[in-house]
Amino acid sequence: MVNIKVYVEGGGTTRDLRTRCREGFASFFKKANLAGRMPRIVACGSRHTAFDKFRTALDSAGEEEFMVLLVDSEGPLRDDSGPWRHLEARDNWTRPPGAADENAHLMVQCVEAWFLADKDGLETYFGPGFSRNALPGNREVENVAKADALRGLRNATRRSKRGEYHKGNHSHGILAQIDSGNVLDASPYAKRLVDTLREKASD
Repeated sequence: MVNIKVYVEGGGTTRDLRTRCREGFASFFKKANLAGRMPRIVACGSRHTAFDKFRTALDSAGEEEFMVLLVDSEGPLRDDSGPWRHLEARDNWTRPPGAADENAHLMVQCVEAWFLADKDGLETYFGPGFSRNALPGNREVENVAKADALRGLRNATRRSKRGEYHKGNHSHGILAQIDSGNVLDASPYAKRLVDTLREKASD
């Protein structure tokens, strides 16, 4: 069985936030039919730390190990050339030796786009006072600008039981709440990620 590790942007700088980040992604992946073949999630904090840790792990990976980099795209993808070309243009990251297209994955344009794919899940999570009409109406969530996604979430949650959306306080709990099927239907890059994990887990 292949040992899969996902080096993910998120989790801040504290042990508690990193634990909650791992738990949030684990819940999401389990609901995406990866239970029993789960990857190990490495919460890295910043996107640059995620890339550095991924690059180091890839350099020493054995034949039965598969490393994944998962970061926000932070903006639209200009063409179909794939994550590495986007990351080179945006972050000036050089594709590491030995890294294939399938090693790099993006949350387009940010993880909050995944949340927008399941408005019912958001409403359940935030409870009374949640205003779903304040969310961006575009069903193609990867076309929602990061600033618009964040603004919509803040406006929708300002009077909610849990209070205004804050990435550190809420994002990992939302990941555990939302329906992964809705996300995969709305986000081609999320589907690409899960399809890759499923394929590698079955090798």
